[in-house]
Amino acid sequence: MQVRITMLRAALMMLAVALAGEDLAESNVSTKAETITKAEIAEADKKIIIGKGGVITIPAVACSKPQNNTANILFMKSFSSGMQLHHRQSEPFEYTFDVPSAGKYALTARVVTVHKDQHLLLTPNDARTPIDIAVPYTIGLWEETKPVEIALVKGRNVLHFTRNVPNYGLTIKHFTLTPVK
Repeated sequence: MQVRITMLRAALMMLAVALAGEDLAESNVSTKAETITKAEIAEADKKIIIGKGGVITIPAVACSKPQNNTANILFMKSFSSGMQLHHRQSEPFEYTFDVPSAGKYALTARVVTVHKDQHLLLTPNDARTPIDIAVPYTIGLWEETKPVEIALVKGRNVLHFTRNVPNYGLTIKHFTLTPVK
């Protein structure tokens, strides 16, 4: 059903462009200055949870940098529930959190995008080489990335994220870190 709605919207957009002419069609580049507003994020929305078996769930809005909306990172309410982070361009973002046990963890991200060939670059704890996380083409529906293995230390850890240029909009709900046995 969702795929049919998406296809219908695309057909209507193409018809609108044909009727208006390509020079009047919508662009990805705004001609107006945008106002960056402070995100109202409740503490409950930023709570990092350590669950059964040491599984760690980090809400996307629990960023340690930035902590408020910027030109390229927007914290917003999710239609499903809670909050989400929308990443427009190559601005870095990071998460600082404590881990009860050192070891290897499988990291996944719950994401949504309408563009193919998206990637997140993850550098855990200032590692020398970033880890490439391929983002699935989700056709606008939530999906998990394939897991990537990272090493975390007991106590304070920092996950740095960036993206290569060019990139397109990517929305993230949360990250999950599952201990590798």
